[in-house]
Amino acid sequence: MDIKPFIKYILIIIVILAIVFLSQQVYTFEVGKKVSSNISDKATAYMAKGSDWITSKMYPKVTGEVQKRGDIIKNEVKTEKEKVSENIGEKISNYFSGVSNSIIHPGTPQNCLPAQTGSTAK
Repeated sequence: MDIKPFIKYILIIIVILAIVFLSQQVYTFEVGKKVSSNISDKATAYMAKGSDWITSKMYPKVTGEVQKRGDIIKNEVKTEKEKVSENIGEKISNYFSGVSNSIIHPGTPQNCLPAQTGSTAK
């Protein structure tokens, strides 16, 4: 196990805690403010570099895949919506045909039986 990264992270934590502690003290408020603004400026520069790298290297690769998979998903959603619409239309049609059949032929045996799901009445 390499100890150098561990020591580096411990030092970073100590520096951050020192900055936080010093920035809270009344007599060192200005010093803490200067140190934290220097760190903030450096962090902003690193963030800008990272943003530029993502924009130039990663964004073109990701957008192609997103576009390709987005088209596939749109087609699947459209197909599922059509299936659902067709199924709902069929259910509504069956319901109203059953209602109209029971109104037109009120005494027939199939209209007197309770509704059975998944199978036909015998």
